[in-house]
Amino acid sequence: MINYSVGIIECLEKIFGGVLVGGLRSDNVMLKDIIKSSKINLSRFTGFFPSNIFKDEYAIFYEILITANAKTFSVNQLRDIIDNNRDLVLNTPYVDISRFAKTDDGRQATDDEIIEAFIITLTEKLIELSNEYVDESEFSSSCNIFIDWYKKAFLAEVSTNMAAMMTSSDGIEIRKPGKRREKYMGYDDTIKYYNESMKVLRELSEENRVRSFKVNDEWLKKDMEKSEKSDDKALLSIGIKEIDDYLGELRRGNMLGILGPPKGGKTRFSNYIVQIALRKGLNVCIWPLEGTPEEWISNQVACRIAMESADERAQDGILRLDSKKVLQNRYSEPSIKREIASAKTYLATNENCGRLSFIEGAAYCEDFLDVLQDHYDNENPFDVLVIDSLVNILSRYGKGKSERISDAYMRLQAFIKTKLRKPALAIMPAQLKQDTVDFLRKNPDETIDVTGGGESAETIRTPDEVIGLFSSKEERTGNIMHMYHVASRHSQSFPDFMCRCYLECCYFAHLEQ
Repeated sequence: MINYSVGIIECLEKIFGGVLVGGLRSDNVMLKDIIKSSKINLSRFTGFFPSNIFKDEYAIFYEILITANAKTFSVNQLRDIIDNNRDLVLNTPYVDISRFAKTDDGRQATDDEIIEAFIITLTEKLIELSNEYVDESEFSSSCNIFIDWYKKAFLAEVSTNMAAMMTSSDGIEIRKPGKRREKYMGYDDTIKYYNESMKVLRELSEENRVRSFKVNDEWLKKDMEKSEKSDDKALLSIGIKEIDDYLGELRRGNMLGILGPPKGGKTRFSNYIVQIALRKGLNVCIWPLEGTPEEWISNQVACRIAMESADERAQDGILRLDSKKVLQNRYSEPSIKREIASAKTYLATNENCGRLSFIEGAAYCEDFLDVLQDHYDNENPFDVLVIDSLVNILSRYGKGKSERISDAYMRLQAFIKTKLRKPALAIMPAQLKQDTVDFLRKNPDETIDVTGGGESAETIRTPDEVIGLFSSKEERTGNIMHMYHVASRHSQSFPDFMCRCYLECCYFAHLEQ
């Protein structure tokens, strides 16, 4: 159990002194100020501490305030709560009852005596803290200091425990609420323990904290100052008029969903957007849970050549190389080989091109964000992230498909908005449900909307924008693709339209182009 230093105990007294009022004396000259401040502080308390990371008296106060939802409780009520919930003290990892194990005459204390001694301690602490005035600034400062200290102390404890789990022939036991003790031993248990521990740290991160603000003169001043500056979150336009006229620029912190049938163009369209990003000097990370990095690179080479030739060869048409032939080195003409070599050189070395990187291997919902964070910090600080396809995410501990997809989408959305030094744009290709595909085949004039579409509701519900793609075999042969605006959080939906598509080289354009 993590031990508190003197300075941290002072922080705890400020934190709980800022929210407890049950022992407030009626003759306290600061009575009105204490009550007023405690209401404000209590509203922020759960934002700072979404789970119980405290110990001893402070852990019990947390359980009563948050878990039992008793926002105010008197000294007498405190006694009744503990009497009726003895497990809060006797069978919890949060309280060290060894302090009360012996009576004053040296004999072993009974459970009743332990409870009574702890109630006396709690009562004294409740009266002491309730009569302390802690303003909003002191409260927030103390919370931040405690959280910063706790994260470091907790991580040190986790590291020590993980080492013991990996090296000890007996493993170690971790105490859980309700008399439970769970044994951890070996690699798999160590990974499980790590993921459980990282969940606690993620909850304490500033980016996950609940916040509130008022629309007042201070807000107006900041907003007016921002309006004088360029939009630093605007990232890129897709480059197809029918989409750009409605969506404008895709922004940092947004998630773009791309729905399509199997082998229907969604990965190709993602490659098209990736090439636009790279040409703008934006860094891109791709995690291909379907396909391989080599396939993506050949797609990028073909797309780059097509884009570069689009203007230069306006009269003769674009240079459309088949990415599969690029992958298999089946082009033998010297001029084509030079084009391919030039495109690869551009992707690898051109200072005006964004960095392109890949993550390989399976993704697990419990720790895929840790993998992304490590890649961002140590390999490529990406502006654009593509996971193809996140619905293929796995679970180390047997979560069902719906649960792991939902969890992954929601956590990824928070990650790209708040966890990175600069928010990133996420592009999420996902399959259309088969019944939606069958419906569109039978009814080519119909649309895709929010009531249908993805294999998981989260593929439509979570992204800021969702674009659907569909075409018949005949339309693909004629280089035609239907585009649908399935869902939007920020803009008016664009009407369904047809665009030009050259799937072999991942190039999309206005129909007349």
